[in-house]
Amino acid sequence: MTANVGTFLHRWARRDPNRTAIIDAGHGDLAVSYAELHRQASRVAAQLMDRGLGSGDRVAICTANGLDFVAAWFGTVYAGCTTLPIPVSSTAHEIAFRLEHASCRALLTDAGCAQVAEASKARAGTPTEILPVHELLERFEGEAAPCAVTPDSLAMLLYTSGTTGAAKAVCITHRSLGAHSQALVEHTLHLGADDRILGTLPLTHSYGIRTTLLVPFYAGARTVFIPKFSPTRTLELCAAHRITWIPGVPTMFVAWANEPTLRAPPALRWSMSAGAPLAEDVRLRAEERLGAPVRQAYGLTEANLTAINAPPDEAVAGSSGKPVAGVELRIANEHSNEVPRGERGEVLVRGQNLMSGYLDDKLATAHVMRGGWLHTGDIGFVDGEGRLTIVDRSKDLILRGGASIYPSEIEAVLADHGAVKDAAVVGRADEYYGEEVVAVVATSRKVSACELDAWARERLAPYKLPRRYAFVKELPRGASGKTLKRLLRDALAAGEIVAEPLSPHGLTE
Repeated sequence: MTANVGTFLHRWARRDPNRTAIIDAGHGDLAVSYAELHRQASRVAAQLMDRGLGSGDRVAICTANGLDFVAAWFGTVYAGCTTLPIPVSSTAHEIAFRLEHASCRALLTDAGCAQVAEASKARAGTPTEILPVHELLERFEGEAAPCAVTPDSLAMLLYTSGTTGAAKAVCITHRSLGAHSQALVEHTLHLGADDRILGTLPLTHSYGIRTTLLVPFYAGARTVFIPKFSPTRTLELCAAHRITWIPGVPTMFVAWANEPTLRAPPALRWSMSAGAPLAEDVRLRAEERLGAPVRQAYGLTEANLTAINAPPDEAVAGSSGKPVAGVELRIANEHSNEVPRGERGEVLVRGQNLMSGYLDDKLATAHVMRGGWLHTGDIGFVDGEGRLTIVDRSKDLILRGGASIYPSEIEAVLADHGAVKDAAVVGRADEYYGEEVVAVVATSRKVSACELDAWARERLAPYKLPRRYAFVKELPRGASGKTLKRLLRDALAAGEIVAEPLSPHGLTE
């Protein structure tokens, strides 16, 4: 049996050809069977191979969620090529960087991305061929099995969002995708062929493609794809198609919790939030609104879905649960030595969900994979039951006068204020303290920095209090829903965002 993850699709096309694989809500709730998807993937593969593409070649995909993406992705791996999903919101500059850096031979697009694709090709100055997916699907009749590949062949490249600096290409093998998908389906998520998954996460992101494409296709389940998130439309789809499981990000659960008009999804078993911390009050409100458990998971592009607080395990506030089968966790100090349970430290990961490295960047790979463990840069602890709780990112940790300040704690306090819709806390260079605390907030009504300061003073130790407040319409977020704090720091430093100063409080006040 080949290691090619294209077998996920091919297997079900042979075993149960008429089973519905996807419903494309962006095209009038178009239902497509596993057999038809296999035929379409075969057509894409044939077109790529006719152009001389095969093992080792890289093919970028920039399409909205739905049939075009699914056919393009599986067609690319059928041909033995490496996929490179690119978010549809990317600029020509961002796409050009990826095409050039990854030496992509082709870029598969839909009509919505055609213009930016052409502009990116001109910027990149590479021989990348732009191929509209709908044209590939019209030019070939026939079927083909996925090409044989080695387990360590690259199935996918995904660029990090740049939250820790310049974007890097994360290399993911067929072995990793196959083993991790199997572990998720059989040991943690317990999904089966009768499950129906809501596909509202972007397929161009690691979390989205694993939970709404690879995991369902391994299980023989059905995914209902929607090209753009809408709380009302997604709840309508949940009812119409009897969705049983929803993977999402915190902003989606906030939107669902605040959607008052529609009834709860009638068939939903549970939902999972990842990509950023999920506030406990939001989780509980979303549970009540959706009528089913909402649980938290933890992962990153380099080590997707490392831990999940999945049923039937009990819900623990703030916890991302236990490691997925085949994954190990360690909490370590600054010397990479393991610390006792309950103590905070950097989260280290190893196992079958890990990347094989960063593309053409041995130094960065060696640095982050020290001692055979992925050093995530996240701060957390493991409790007595082996459950992981993330406290913050080490990159985001603020050191003020020798005191360690975790922004997530301050953000949670500010988020509880009735006027605050969203909050992010970052450090700002200070001559005396080293760093000062700055809060950037988006509000639902006019509120002053003094009012927020008074609110925070009742709930936080003095040394944790923000010294400046900046007010914005919304916070910048990546495709995973994470706040892009680097952009906030840069905007504050450049004066593009103005932070109002408060009177100094002093460390011991």
